[in-house]
Amino acid sequence: MSTSTAARRIPELVTSDAEGWPPQPGSRIVLLEQSSTRLEHELIAALASRLRDAGVDAALAADGATAVGAASGDDTTRVAPVRVMWMPAGRAGDLRHGVRDLAIAAGPAELRARRQRRVLAQSPSRCRIVVGAPATLGELQARWAERRSPGARDAGRTPFGQFVDRQADIVLERAARRLTGDRYRTPRRVAEELASNPDFVDGAESLARGLGRDPAGVLTDARAYLEELATEQRPLARDLWVQWSRFMYSRAHELNVDAGAIARVRDIAAAHPVVFLPSHRSNLDAYVMTALLHEHGFPPNHTLGGINMAFWPLGPVGRRVGVIFIRRSFRENEIYKYVLRRYLGFLVSKRFNLEWYLEGGRSRTGKLLPPRLGLLNYLADAVEEQGVPDVHLVPVSIVYDELLEVHEMTSESHGAVKQPEGLPWLLRFARSQRGSFGAVHVSFGEPLVLAEALRQFRSSDGGADDRTRRLTRSKVAFEVCTRINRVTPVTATSLVTLALLGAGDIALTLDEVLVALEPLLAYVRARGIPGRRALETLRSPDGVRRTLRTLDDHGVVESFAGGAEPVHRIGPDQELVAAFYRNAAIHWFVTRAIVELALSRDASVDAVVDEALRIRDLLKFEFFFPEKDEFRDEVIAELGMLRSDELARSDAVLAPRVLRSFLEAYRVAADHLAACGGAAVDVDAAVAACLRRGRQYRLQRRVISSEAVSTHLFRSAFKLAENRGLLEEGPGLAARRAELAAELADVLRRLERIDRSTR
Repeated sequence: MSTSTAARRIPELVTSDAEGWPPQPGSRIVLLEQSSTRLEHELIAALASRLRDAGVDAALAADGATAVGAASGDDTTRVAPVRVMWMPAGRAGDLRHGVRDLAIAAGPAELRARRQRRVLAQSPSRCRIVVGAPATLGELQARWAERRSPGARDAGRTPFGQFVDRQADIVLERAARRLTGDRYRTPRRVAEELASNPDFVDGAESLARGLGRDPAGVLTDARAYLEELATEQRPLARDLWVQWSRFMYSRAHELNVDAGAIARVRDIAAAHPVVFLPSHRSNLDAYVMTALLHEHGFPPNHTLGGINMAFWPLGPVGRRVGVIFIRRSFRENEIYKYVLRRYLGFLVSKRFNLEWYLEGGRSRTGKLLPPRLGLLNYLADAVEEQGVPDVHLVPVSIVYDELLEVHEMTSESHGAVKQPEGLPWLLRFARSQRGSFGAVHVSFGEPLVLAEALRQFRSSDGGADDRTRRLTRSKVAFEVCTRINRVTPVTATSLVTLALLGAGDIALTLDEVLVALEPLLAYVRARGIPGRRALETLRSPDGVRRTLRTLDDHGVVESFAGGAEPVHRIGPDQELVAAFYRNAAIHWFVTRAIVELALSRDASVDAVVDEALRIRDLLKFEFFFPEKDEFRDEVIAELGMLRSDELARSDAVLAPRVLRSFLEAYRVAADHLAACGGAAVDVDAAVAACLRRGRQYRLQRRVISSEAVSTHLFRSAFKLAENRGLLEEGPGLAARRAELAAELADVLRRLERIDRSTR
């Protein structure tokens, strides 16, 4: 189809259901065009010509300032933004862009125009002239005046022409979504709009006064940081990113998601801003979330990630698909923190969804890590300062049956240096994601309304000082993590590795594995723990055999079939890998294990509760425990279950399997502290020393579990020591360090007695 032929078919190409379109004969209108090629300009010019033929006084304008001038000060003149859209070349009903659509959207304008002409000739239905809702010049001037806050200076006010351009973007995006749906709802010109906002300018100047700096310099820095943070999402880039994301995870994993839960979240997201807070166990997590949410009709998230991942090509592509690259460290940079807070507040106030990983980085142990509060603090500040009452935090659990990169991550626990990210790393990572690694399970926890949660936790503590504010936000973060754990399912891999790790170096026959699994499965069923697929897989010997075979194929399990019957054990130097899979579900068994250990001292209910609280305090930097009153109730409930049903059998004892590695690692760290006497301790040097001490203890069999020799567990132990004031010099320090070492030695002696009694 030639341009002239297209001009004759303009009414068929135009898409608009806005009030006031088409304009009536005798009316006056300015078409504010957004075109990027000569062909697009010709099509919009042809539309203007058709309007003039129909008796409409129609003019063209290339930008907002020109449109204002073309209106000649007539407040009744209507301005209608116009854009040409090129629909994807997919099958009927498939609006996803593909690689061949790049020829229309990328490259030199002349080459794009040639490709567009071919598309117009071969598939004219792919061309749409989108008209946004018209507005009179007077209406636009009234909106412009409303945006200026009382007392604001002209320097912080957006010029009227720029304001008209932004209004054009907004109404065109709304019109375009009638063709593409809400999954392409994205903000435009965010940096420009925020930087010229009077409140943003006033806040920057107030910050300058507090810092004792020149306001103009602070504002310049703030605008530069805003340009660094802001993304500009593009539908074509987004669709290609979704396809790349699906390619990245689907060659190794199938997706298992609760359709009902995601539908409930979608209903919430239709009316409120949503912040997705997934657990983080793999570099695949972001790809899984991208593809999953897109397939279920969500608009793209703005995903906050570390700037270490902004290397080419991820950096340029990421900024076009909504990735906000955050600096790794900006503790002393008040201007950067101000800009980040304002940017997050702007996004949620406009109901754009966010996503980040509350743990701050991938878990190297398989357990959910303690939350990092930085980004949550900035979001909470924005919610309180800008009055956004309905931000919903959505906990998301992502757990894998098996994971290729776990071998690399667990090697870091033995002291290996993390390899830097870059293009070679990305290519290796992409090539490696193939094979049979089971399912990736995505579960959505109960959403939490941030403003309500802040009020609830603050009211329970009282006060509004900085300490109370930090405590309140910490409780919100821990509540999110608790809700993630509540929906994290047990997997066949996590249960089989839990059973095998409990056997130590002893290889088990299939029948012995079944015996070890039976009480675990009974406990999962009795507690109603999520994990239907795991229960279905492991209810038969064939399912257990398949799980063992998969773990054997990936080197986690060592199997020997040369004897009378095959036997299986965790492979040499694979204890940390097996523990990674076990730890994804270990939180479900921790309270039960603590109760068993507490019972070894005194069987009375009050004594068991007191001892359980003491062990809880030892492990509070490893697991997410409920508040003490709730934990006390859980202990009593577990005690009743333990004494009243078949789970009281000796082969159902969980304490050695669940707690040994953590308590042994803590004992190594406590022994190191005791050996230091009253001297100050550098944590990094102490962790390195504990690696050496742990290897010694392992050779001496003073440490039974190989997974206890882990830098990550040692660091948690030193957090406990810091919490007890054992890292800084002070009176009686050597004696208090010795007390911690003696306490852990006593707990481990009782754990060993339990273990011997069940063998």
